[in-house]
Amino acid sequence: MDTVGQTKGLKKVIILVVILLLPGFLYYLLEKKGQNRYQNLPIYGEKVLTGTVSKRMGKEIPDTLFHQIKPFSLTNQEGKTVEVLANDTSIAVVNFFFSRCATFCKHMNDEMNRVADRFANNEMVNFYTITVDTAYDTPAVLKEYAQAYHPETKKWHFLTAGKDNVYDIAREGFLVDAVQDTTQEAGFIHSSSLILVDSKRRIRGYYDVNHMKEVDRLIDEIKLLLVQEIREKSPYK
Repeated sequence: MDTVGQTKGLKKVIILVVILLLPGFLYYLLEKKGQNRYQNLPIYGEKVLTGTVSKRMGKEIPDTLFHQIKPFSLTNQEGKTVEVLANDTSIAVVNFFFSRCATFCKHMNDEMNRVADRFANNEMVNFYTITVDTAYDTPAVLKEYAQAYHPETKKWHFLTAGKDNVYDIAREGFLVDAVQDTTQEAGFIHSSSLILVDSKRRIRGYYDVNHMKEVDRLIDEIKLLLVQEIREKSPYK
């Protein structure tokens, strides 16, 4: 009986040790080992060291000041003023186009629609499609163009001229080309990428719709960024 009792007591001790150690072990796997498997998304644009450091996992890491897009104000397809990137609790996907485009614009917005459909019920993801032909693409023109996509159900704004300059926004904010092509009528040069922006208004990815799997990668990286955003805002990080 003593042997049986000792065996049962030992089992209880082992179970108790496992219960106490398991959370710490899982935390170690996620925090330490997980860093090698799930890298944070890159941050694009100019980077400047601030001269200060922060501590993470016992290590001192130099603080870096990253390129940030200034919030801007444009007019959407309903004729309403939209303050873009003014909300620091959401991320955004942005692209540039114009309605008279005869090349890749329709395909680009079809792909944007695919992503918007995927995250239509997620309050943390917004979508903005900005015309570079602001003289022609009035709110009425954009509303008619956007009807097929039902943007009102997906937190998706089609944007035209407003308080701020579209070309400055493209070049200085999103670091992409946007210019009128004077060699042809209704011609504009602009990016063919969907652009992912985090809640701190930092560019986290460019996804060229002319390459088949780029938008699939965008969908995966939006999920990853959402996890990172929640984790960074957690009081238990």
